[in-house]
Amino acid sequence: MITSQNATSTGYSSIPNVVRDFYSKEVFRRAQPRLRFLQFTKTRRDLQAVRGKSVIFVKYDDISGGGAIAEDADISPVGMSANTIQIIVTEQTNSIQLSELLIRTSLLDQMEEASIQLANNMAKVLDGQIRDSALTTTNIVYGNGATSLAAMDASSTFTTTSVKDAVELLATNNAPKIGGEFYVCFAHPHQLRSLRDDPDWVSSITYGNNTQRPLYAGECGMYEGTIFIDTTQMQKLTNAQVIAAYGSGYTPANGYQAVIFGENALGWGVALDPELRDDGVVQLGRKHTLGWYGIWGTALLDTDYCVKILTT
Repeated sequence: MITSQNATSTGYSSIPNVVRDFYSKEVFRRAQPRLRFLQFTKTRRDLQAVRGKSVIFVKYDDISGGGAIAEDADISPVGMSANTIQIIVTEQTNSIQLSELLIRTSLLDQMEEASIQLANNMAKVLDGQIRDSALTTTNIVYGNGATSLAAMDASSTFTTTSVKDAVELLATNNAPKIGGEFYVCFAHPHQLRSLRDDPDWVSSITYGNNTQRPLYAGECGMYEGTIFIDTTQMQKLTNAQVIAAYGSGYTPANGYQAVIFGENALGWGVALDPELRDDGVVQLGRKHTLGWYGIWGTALLDTDYCVKILTT
């Protein structure tokens, strides 16, 4: 809040600054088009109604038994079982500081520009955390049919074989499809470049106007019952980074990771949705700190429902 002074008979009274107009969830609204992973993440906001430091996701196991029964036989009920996944929430934040001189003299609306930059940053942080949760899966497919990390070379690229192997693994694990229709794969533009050359690849431009659903942010195409999200959130890795993440034996200079998953694979537990805040009066109103703040946590809910694909 910027404080200006208004003379009265008894001295001065403060007048609230317009910075308070930014104290809202505006940053979250601005960030929505850039949030790729969040579109497919199961969200729980229990802590907004009940106090606590963690959100519990419950996953029920399939029941056993069932089938034909003799006319004179009694029905034997079976029990239900479930697993719980705990997501611990933590404070999340970042901020920008602007001077009063810059705000007053700039040709641009510096507060508006700062809110846009903060929205971009919040989207990158939140989506990066969900990505990192997905990458904790123990299911790994190597590029172009390679059977191990040591077997990978320059030809171990992101091919139709990689996608089919990952889809086969998800189907074997009975991973449910998103909305019962498709799996979703997040991949680097470098990976998707070669896949786009396959004759069975269907561009989102082709089916976008005919689908009964709106396209997801970043959706670029479909193949083998899987839609693909093109994003640099799936980062290019150096040889050292690949070895640190996957172990020794990797020889190519660089590596790329993709993740493919089904419904209810990822979770976002929220105690406070990210919102834009100002830090009040600092240095007699000469400095203004604007930032985003939220309380949340992310997790992989079911490792069987997610596969990571390592390629060159």
